[in-house]
Amino acid sequence: MKTTLLRQEFPKAISRWGVPLAILAFLWLTRSNEVTLAQFSLALFLTYVPWHSYLAWKKAEESDLPIFSMISFMYCLYYVMPLFWEPHTISELNAPLGRELSESSVTKAMLMVVVGVSSLWLGMRIGLGRLFAPRRLSFEVPRSRWHYIRAILVVGCLLNIYDISPYSLGEGGRQLMNLLLAVVPMLAFAILFRSYLRRDITHVDRILMLAFVVSRLVNGLSSGWLGVSMSLILICGVIYIAERRRIPQIALVLIVLFILFFQVGKEDFRKTYWQQGSQGMTEAVTEGGKIERATFWVRRSFEKWGTAWDDPTGQTLKDAIIPSVSRVSLLNQTANVIDLTPSVVPYQYGQLYSYLGVTLIPRAFWPEKPSISEANQFYQVAYGLTSEDQLSQVSIAVGTLTEAFINFSWAGVVGVMFLMGVFFDLYRRAFFSPTSGSLMGAIGVVLLPQMISIESQMAVYLGGIIQHVLFTLLIFLPVMKLKRPAKPVAPVGALIKVAN
Repeated sequence: MKTTLLRQEFPKAISRWGVPLAILAFLWLTRSNEVTLAQFSLALFLTYVPWHSYLAWKKAEESDLPIFSMISFMYCLYYVMPLFWEPHTISELNAPLGRELSESSVTKAMLMVVVGVSSLWLGMRIGLGRLFAPRRLSFEVPRSRWHYIRAILVVGCLLNIYDISPYSLGEGGRQLMNLLLAVVPMLAFAILFRSYLRRDITHVDRILMLAFVVSRLVNGLSSGWLGVSMSLILICGVIYIAERRRIPQIALVLIVLFILFFQVGKEDFRKTYWQQGSQGMTEAVTEGGKIERATFWVRRSFEKWGTAWDDPTGQTLKDAIIPSVSRVSLLNQTANVIDLTPSVVPYQYGQLYSYLGVTLIPRAFWPEKPSISEANQFYQVAYGLTSEDQLSQVSIAVGTLTEAFINFSWAGVVGVMFLMGVFFDLYRRAFFSPTSGSLMGAIGVVLLPQMISIESQMAVYLGGIIQHVLFTLLIFLPVMKLKRPAKPVAPVGALIKVAN
């Protein structure tokens, strides 16, 4: 019996531990830093958690999404990879060459992530989210009204083609313009893409989807922001996971290659096409057409990668990859905060969360409303990363986890991340339950890139979500159908069942 049990459990153990160990083995063999046994153990935990959570979700065959697996994977990406690859230094005003971070602070930063992810898991598992989630309330878009969805997608294609400033309606209307330019068209695309995966779509819909994808990618590359294109790829991947209940491996590889390829040419693009905008922040200019700007970025990336491959020393290739690694890293910033708090910067005891008290008031009604970036700006100046006169040019975020430590020390890490877990549980139940409806499911998917952006601080995480949902429901009000199902439908491994 023991032999039989061992034979049954051995393949499961290989499945659970094989992937995390293979990832860490690759990182260890290609490392540029010395990694202690304690750091390696913490990294193994952070690598194991998202994979194990994904396998558990896949086995359960429920209708929701593996939200915890996605979030914990982001923490793995932002902390484990830099542990092995990124130099452990922090750039400060008084240290032009970068200040070396101690091994103890790096280890404590990794420990903080383990504590935070564990608290997040507990908040999602305890079930408090169900107390606040709407029940028996379904928002549907009947198929007979999909002409409205198609019209929105056509408008979205046009908005991708033409240069429209988010400040067209003034500072007070910036959030409204961002919703119109990005969120609403993406929502229409998400609804059609889900139907495409179910092979329940017309030829006209396919043409519209292709036009939107092409125009969206060109728009992103011509603006100098990788996030515009990445949000589209991420949303498609999430819908695919929900429908097929497996990770699109080819798509995952393509995402990594996409980021690495374009990251090396981004700086040259911005030096060429960006200028100081009227709002104080640098912004893309309208000189040159979208195709010209996108082509420039592609060409510069090809040239830089060609130079990197021709370098026999490998140093050019390393210099090309390190900026990409640094772009998805919070390890050094977290270690720096641990070093300086509270010896240099005292605990803030909730002051960085002050924006949440006014987040529901639209800026159109309160033009002097405090900035959502106030927490970021305090962090940049207090920890010596930038001076006050640079705040209009540079924005640096430290993430919700480290922000909790700045406010309440280790107790804040446990408490805030636990509450974030409750919030994510509410989000999962409100948007991805079997009774939520096709429209709410699509809104949840479109919000997901913002939800898993762990580098954002609390004000950005929660600040505009309610406005996003209410405004989107208002836009779709002419074709929206409210249903109160008698009982939950059986899970079928899809986002939401679209009403016919």
